[in-house]
Amino acid sequence: MQSPEILHRSRDTSVLLRSGLNMIQQALSIYSEDLRLIVANQRFRAMFGLPPHLCEPGAAFSDTIRFLVDSGEYGQVGDKEAFITARVKQALTFEQHYVERKRANGRWLSVEGGPLRQGGWIAVYTDITDIKQHEDMLRARTDELSGRLLDRSEELARANRALEATINRLHETQQHLEAAEARVRLAAETTPAHIARLDLQERYTYTNRRLPLVPFNGADNIVGHTAQSVLGQEIYTEILPALRSAFDGSPKVVEFTVPQDGRHIRAAFTPDTNSAGAVTGAYVLSVDTTLSQGSDPSPRRAAQFGIWTVQFDRLDLTAQGSDTPIPLSVSEAALLRVFLSSANRLISRDEIFAAPGLHPTSARALDVRISRLRSKLGDDPKAPKHIRTIYGAGYIFVGDVTWLA
Repeated sequence: MQSPEILHRSRDTSVLLRSGLNMIQQALSIYSEDLRLIVANQRFRAMFGLPPHLCEPGAAFSDTIRFLVDSGEYGQVGDKEAFITARVKQALTFEQHYVERKRANGRWLSVEGGPLRQGGWIAVYTDITDIKQHEDMLRARTDELSGRLLDRSEELARANRALEATINRLHETQQHLEAAEARVRLAAETTPAHIARLDLQERYTYTNRRLPLVPFNGADNIVGHTAQSVLGQEIYTEILPALRSAFDGSPKVVEFTVPQDGRHIRAAFTPDTNSAGAVTGAYVLSVDTTLSQGSDPSPRRAAQFGIWTVQFDRLDLTAQGSDTPIPLSVSEAALLRVFLSSANRLISRDEIFAAPGLHPTSARALDVRISRLRSKLGDDPKAPKHIRTIYGAGYIFVGDVTWLA
């Protein structure tokens, strides 16, 4: 069995990594300490309409900024050269940052960047236009929400995004690796897609730990386990034809639905061949495509449990006999949906992080979210009625849940 270290050094892993970066919805770029491009995905080029030569390794950061200024990305710029110089100077500080800005084409963009330990920096660009439109829609509903509550809701939403950007450090930058290996590992581990390899015995020999579902066998590390034991019989039956096709030398893409929560997953199986051309296994790229399906990934919009009624579309929680709803943040509502969907069974932190609307972040950030949710439910942590902590394992949400819509 090949170790993850050997796989990271192989040319095939580099090809797989580029394929994985091209499947994600965010634009991503990594620049060296002298502001030369190391790697960028296709989304980076498409988002900004860049010509091919600016997306090739070695392209200068200053040339990219000059192209964006000339194309009107930043609107009207007075002194072009001064603007470019300021951007380059700012980039050379290599500081962690998170900003949101409105583009010249009217769409909103968030930019999250961070320095690499060996020099240079990585940046992720996300189109947040839908989030901004949702905030505008809430502001328009002045007949249903008070201006003070709405302003507070928007303030908390912005604070939550900034907080998550601050605490969501790329832990790969903390590894004392050689420069080339560190860059490949960093990109692989931060890619919002599952990258794995299966040998001909259908056993996992590598994973970047981004499996978009909780392993059926409960294993913390799926390396060494078979696909059937990890995925469960139902999903295994769905992906088996594509896996066998890859073992026969033909790449195959399959889509399936996770039975536990209804999320849609797209998995691409690619043959892994040796220098003689013989198939030795298969690479797997799995991406959660729920949000790209064009529909609400969780169509159930209201539920009752205990004395509480939660309205997910209105982001509020109401106690029985009360006419005053308690507002929920977007992250609190997403966390509560996960608990209600998994009521009366153990749910791990990894399973929570894998749920729609909850992105991987620090253990402390999750503790804060759970504490806020407990407070709104009136749940005493020392004697909880609903959210019980199972130390070293996860949580159990206790209660009978009735979904209303």
